[in-house]
This record gives sequence, C-alpha cells and structure tokens, in this order.
Amino acid sequence: MRTKAKQQILRIRKSFFFIALHNGFVLMIPLILVGATSCAIMNLPFAGYQEAISSGKFKIVYDILNAIYQATYGCFSVALTIALSVGYAMERNEKAEKLALYVIASLSAFGTQLGIGTDNFSQELLGVKGCFAAVFVTMITCFAYDYMSRREYIKMNRYTVGMEPACAKAINSIFPMFTICAAFVVLNAVLYTCFQVTNVQEIVYKVLFILFDYVQAEFVLGLVYTFLLHFLWAMGFHGSHMMEVVASSYFSQVGQDIIFSKSFFDVFVVMGGCGTTVCVLLLGLLFYRKKRMGNIARLSVFTAIFNTNEMLNFGIPIILNPILIVPFLLTPMMAYIISYVVIYLGLVPTVKQEVIWTTPVLFSGYLATGSIRGSILQLSIIVLGMLIYYPFLRTNEKVQEIYIKGQIEKLVEELKKSEEENETPDLLNKTNSYGMVARMLLKDLETALDKNEIFMLYQPQVDSKGICLGAEALVRWKHRDYGFIYPPLIIYLAKEGKILPRLEQRIFHMVSEAIRKTQDNYDGDFKISVNITAKSLTWDIESCMEECIEKYQIPADKMWIEMTEQDMLSNTDAVIEKLDHLKQVGHTLLIDDFGMGHTSLIYLQSNYFDVVKLDGSLVRNILKNPTDQKIVASVVELGEKLGVKVIAEYVETEEQRDKLKELGCFWYQGYLYSKPVQLDEFIVWLKKCNERS
Repeated sequence: MRTKAKQQILRIRKSFFFIALHNGFVLMIPLILVGATSCAIMNLPFAGYQEAISSGKFKIVYDILNAIYQATYGCFSVALTIALSVGYAMERNEKAEKLALYVIASLSAFGTQLGIGTDNFSQELLGVKGCFAAVFVTMITCFAYDYMSRREYIKMNRYTVGMEPACAKAINSIFPMFTICAAFVVLNAVLYTCFQVTNVQEIVYKVLFILFDYVQAEFVLGLVYTFLLHFLWAMGFHGSHMMEVVASSYFSQVGQDIIFSKSFFDVFVVMGGCGTTVCVLLLGLLFYRKKRMGNIARLSVFTAIFNTNEMLNFGIPIILNPILIVPFLLTPMMAYIISYVVIYLGLVPTVKQEVIWTTPVLFSGYLATGSIRGSILQLSIIVLGMLIYYPFLRTNEKVQEIYIKGQIEKLVEELKKSEEENETPDLLNKTNSYGMVARMLLKDLETALDKNEIFMLYQPQVDSKGICLGAEALVRWKHRDYGFIYPPLIIYLAKEGKILPRLEQRIFHMVSEAIRKTQDNYDGDFKISVNITAKSLTWDIESCMEECIEKYQIPADKMWIEMTEQDMLSNTDAVIEKLDHLKQVGHTLLIDDFGMGHTSLIYLQSNYFDVVKLDGSLVRNILKNPTDQKIVASVVELGEKLGVKVIAEYVETEEQRDKLKELGCFWYQGYLYSKPVQLDEFIVWLKKCNERS
C-alpha cells in the first residue's frame, strides 16, 4: 500500500469519532462473546446432543444457555448505546459523573426515538435489530450534549453555587437533555409524516424490502444480500440480525431447483462467521502466533469453529477498519460467486437439507450437499480467501504499528511536559486513547519482565585526565512491536502500575552481575551507578541490594545509587533511616538532575549525598548562557566546600567540556566520550581508556 494511502488511513484511525466508535464496540466484546458462546453451545450440531438438551434430562442446560443468550442479545442495542456513550466520554477524558451523564442522555434519546411507552414501540428494537438506531442516536446525542454542555450561556451556574460538583453538573444537564429528546420527538413526527415510519430503524427495513422487491434474478439477489449484510457488519451494525427479516422472507427455502438459500449462505459464504473469517483465524494461527492477532485468534478458536466470529471482528478489529473492510467484503462475495457457479454447473450438488449454522466447516459442506464435494468446495474457498486476506492483514499490522507508535510518542510528549512542569503524570488513569496505550504498555512491560526482555546499557563517566571512573547503568526495553520505549516512561509505568519493586529487583540483579563481570575482567578501580526513585524507598530495597551483593560477591562501594531531585524525597524518619543504612553499608549516594533549588540545598545539607550530577539544561546551554555558567561555578564551589563531587551529564562537544573544566567541574558523561553501550563493549572501552591514561 502506498505511503499516501497509509497516511490517509492513519488520519481516519486518529479521528475522534472513529476512536470513540471503536472504544464503544470494544467494550461490547464481553456481552457479545457471552451471548455468542451460549448460542454456539446451545446449537452444537450433534443430533444426540440436541435431543438431550432440548427435551431430555439436560433441558435445564438448554434453558440456562437460552436465558443467557436472550438476556445478552435481547438488550444488545441498549448495551451498545451505553458502550458508545462511554467510548465517546472516554476519548474526551471525562470524569465519572460527566461520563454517566453522557450515558443517561443517550439512553433517554434512544428511548425517545424508539417510542418507548407508545403504541409504536417494539421490544425487538432493544435487541440486535435496533443497533442501527443505537449508533445513529448515540453519536448524535453525544455530540449535541458535548457541544451544549460546554456553552456557558445555557448553564444554570447561578443556581448551583455551593453545590457539590456532581449535583451541579447534573442540573446543568437538564436543558441539553430536554432539547435533545425533544429534537428526536420532532424527528419521529417528520419520519411518520413523510415516510409513514416511526423511527430510523424502520427506514432501514423499508429501503431493504423495496430493494429486494425490485431485484428479481436469484443470483443478483444473493449477491446483493451478501454485500449488504457484510457492509452493515463492516460499519459496526449486527448485519446478520438486521438482515434476518430479509433472509426469512426471501431465502428460507431449500430444494433441488433453488441454489441460494439461507443454508447455502451459512455453509459456503459465512464460514467461521461473517466475512468468511475462518480465513483470518487460520492466518492468525499460522503466521501471527507471536503477534497480538495470534493471541486474538487463539482466543477465538472455539467460537469461530462454530461460526461465531465476534472476537475476531471486534478484537483485531475488522469492524470499522478502513483496511480490512476490503477483504471483509471481497472474500464472502468471492465465496458466493464461486459456490453459486460451481453448483449451477452441477459440479457440486445443491443444498438439499438445512444445516444448523453452528456446524463446523467441512462437516457442514458434506451434510448440506450429501457429498464430499461440498467439503472440497469449502476448502477451496478457504484457501482463496486466505490469499485475499493475507496482504491486507500484513498492511493492517504495519499501519497498526505506526498508529500505536504515534500514540506512544504523544504519550511521551505528555510525560515530558509533566516533567518540565514538575507535575506528577497520571498516565494509567486517563480514559482516552493515551491512557489505553499506557495500560497496554504496562501489560507488555509485565510480560517483558517475565521473559527477561528488560536489559541495561552502560554509559561511561570520565574525568578531566581521560580516566574512566565507571558508568551509569541505564534501563532499556525494546518492545517486540514498537521498538525502544522512552526510559522514563518505563519507570513511570512501573510506579503507577505497582510493579516497580519487580522492575528494580531485576535491575539490581543485572547491575550486580555487571559489576562482578567487570571486576573479573578489569583489575583497576571502577564503579557503576544505578538509578532509584523516591518510590523505591517504600519497599524493602535495602534487603534486595544486600542479597545481590552477597549473591554476586561484589563490594557495596562499587554500586553507587542515584536519585533524581524531582522525586522530592520526603524527610521522614523511614527515608532518613534507609538513606543512612545504604550509606553505612558502603554505597555512594548521588543526586541526579541537580539544580540550585531549595530542595537541592536541603539534600546537600543532609550529608547523605557525596556526588551531584548537574541538571542537563545547565550543561546544554553552558556555552551560550552566562547565568548557567554562574550556576555551575556556584555548584562546584559549594561542592568543594562540602566535599561533594560534581558530574556533568550531556557533554557532547569538546567546547562544553573545556568550559566545564574552566568552571571547576572535572567529571563528565556524554556522547563526547561514548553513547550507552552493552556491558561487554563497556568493559573493553574501560580497559582501553585506562590503559591509555
């Protein structure tokens, strides 16, 4: 696919309404799968089984499954209205009370549009048959409510002074909700006057019947039916149930002279579910086993075997996917045309008997036609379908990766902005797409820890004589799909996700092993520093470090501990006790990103810290900014008086180093000397550097 086309698809994927719709449909997955699984188990295509649960001693099983199916799919449109409202509010990153008001407004409008409480209301519209109305009404309502709720001139602020926020927002929602419901009452009146229908759902059915009454040829009727059903599915509507009225009216019979019937459609077109998605299932299992799609395929195996594919449709997703809509429409139409022509030519017998739609592929082909040729036809269609789907699935994977990478970049921008403003980021609690990406990364980080995919790089630190003092250990994570993740994001995710102790245990073991290996290969003096956060001191970090020192047989003074000033360590007795313990054991403590703030001076005054690392912004601007030069000189002078060493990070040019040396700073770290490297490369670098010196 050309770059321009990919960019256009990405623009669609990033559009607000697309994301809101996608969020809503994803939230429907549990309801859909519970109902679909119940239906599949209830309709397992085994004669003895069917007899046992429908009228035999296991009828209670059938009753339970049927109750679950009716309860889930019976309120499908109501649940969809709620899910889409929540999806819209999530992408707006709304708080709980505002989210609830979106739901209430949408349910009120949906009920109004369907005419609940009037003679025109049909309970069937609360199930899958009303999903078009649910999407139509919910999206209009959310947009209108969102717009009106932000207009100050219609709010009743003067009446809500002193009220709690939730109550105030509820009162301010009265006018928008009333206006929206009234608008749908007017719409219903217009629809009845002009078209003699009472809601938008009836318009859909009216248009469908007009279309199918107009078309006479059986082949064309079947082709139109196949296309429309899948087009509705691709747009997010439950096409199978929406077209059920058409199927029962036009395609219910099977016989020697009839080729296209509902059973023909179930057996040869929607194998594995609508879209002939048995092809997607097999491709996922064969070629995407280690990818996200492979996981979804494995979860979908049971239901897809019995021709229920909602997990694939909404999980990949295929629904509302501008790339996969092409094979999703093309494959079943190919299946229809080939099957119709082959049966018309007499190469395969016509469908002689109705087969339960949950009958697995290959069995259904044989049972429906009474011939193995029916199974061979199915297998041939599946192979062709896989060839159609495969290039689109590859493109979809690439576009998905580009999209997620873009979302990760925006997440990093949010984090950097929070860091610059000294604010604590709240990544995981965001309800919009950034929050979802953060939560996805957290799950992947847990998996990466389980699989030991987290690793360390080591950036050398050098003095003014060119002697390598040691290195700083820097955590790295190369995501299997999205490449290297911004290191501070790793730490923030671990902190918010409450897995920081796990991550730090892994880091301390890797750094301790690195110290031992360096010690085994180099006889001179060196140290490796490792970063911790204020949060690190809330768990038993000192025991972990002692365990590592004992296990790897290394001296504590070779492991230096860095803490960032922005962590704002609280001066509690517990913190002081832990810092004191670490120092007594032999660890050297460093303050990272040191400035000249009040907190920095308090840290120096505490006598716990022996080394400070200059804030990177001071070093980057050292040649151009006289104020930064004065600050560095002051830090160095203060450090000399207190017996504290100063390290300058981000030293990238000789001019920067010379200026720092002129100001009295003699320890450096940065790309002028080396980028962060693997341990073996650092050991070689350390030995060569110090041999020269």
